[in-house]
Amino acid sequence: MPPKVLVHGSGAIGAIYIYLLLQAGCSVTAVCRSNYAAAKTNGFTIDSDRYGHGIRIHPNVVRTPEEAASQGPFDFIIISTKALPGQKLSTPEIIKPAVTEGKTAIVLIQNGIGIEDEYATAFPSNPLLSCVVYLPTTQISPGHIATGSIELLQIGTFPAAQEPTSPAKQAAEQLRSTIASGGGNAELHADIQAQRWSKLLINASWNPICALSLSRDVAFLASSTVAEKLVTDVMDEVVAIAQAKGYNNVTSEMARGQLQRALERKGTKGIEPSMLVDVVNGRRMEVEVILGNPIKVAKEVGVDVPRMETLYVLLKALDEAMALRSPGKSLGGDETEEARRAEAAAA
Repeated sequence: MPPKVLVHGSGAIGAIYIYLLLQAGCSVTAVCRSNYAAAKTNGFTIDSDRYGHGIRIHPNVVRTPEEAASQGPFDFIIISTKALPGQKLSTPEIIKPAVTEGKTAIVLIQNGIGIEDEYATAFPSNPLLSCVVYLPTTQISPGHIATGSIELLQIGTFPAAQEPTSPAKQAAEQLRSTIASGGGNAELHADIQAQRWSKLLINASWNPICALSLSRDVAFLASSTVAEKLVTDVMDEVVAIAQAKGYNNVTSEMARGQLQRALERKGTKGIEPSMLVDVVNGRRMEVEVILGNPIKVAKEVGVDVPRMETLYVLLKALDEAMALRSPGKSLGGDETEEARRAEAAAA
């Protein structure tokens, strides 16, 4: 029997996996926030170069995992929200009402490094899967998703070293086969952290650079003669950290290949990374998991990453300004002090 799945975070990424899971015959419940009204009334519309245009899907739509709990037990809970630390309620706390102890496999389809520990602590008896996704997609209006021809989900267990008969390994294989039967691309990896560091080549360079410059990748490359070198240097710092951690498959050659893809897009509009989309729309960014956590790892393994540290400091300030400044105005020190006092009082 196909699994019963709860998708927490039914935006651009989540909606595509809702579609694939429905295609596989799964019972799917979608937790929606800003797009709840549109999805509840009309479902989702997907325009995809890979799967077709004008696709309409109608999963069960709820506002919260707590509301969904009565429809369980769920075999999988897929987390496809942004990894934003420091929220009033952590995501493990939010999804807890829908998690069945010892049964529900928790699937993290999120960016960054060091995202798994809080789930492992909160749900020690549940299988935990960590996934890396390559899926350029955008929610162009509430419930309306546009995506290209690329879709790949790389799946691994957390922690990595587990027996083939362990519940986590079995859950990983079930998720892979389910996604594949729905028409998606899914791979199993013995240690998914290698894939996380590989994707960080893109995320730690293009995401902050494009967000800070308000430019797509090809526009940034055209902005100065040293733009290409900055991207390369940031990628090389990611390579140095990954190799110091023992992930020798993350190489400078791989970084040059990623850069070459952007160079080949010259003459087009180029790619708009997620952080750039966030800035344009006034949303918070995944600063810590994409830059902050890797920098902490760099310090632990004795690797100097001055360019990543510079991007982190600037992006952290921009992210705070996005949250605190008044429209049309710059952020002042009095506003940051007031925010600090409010945080201290709430704690």
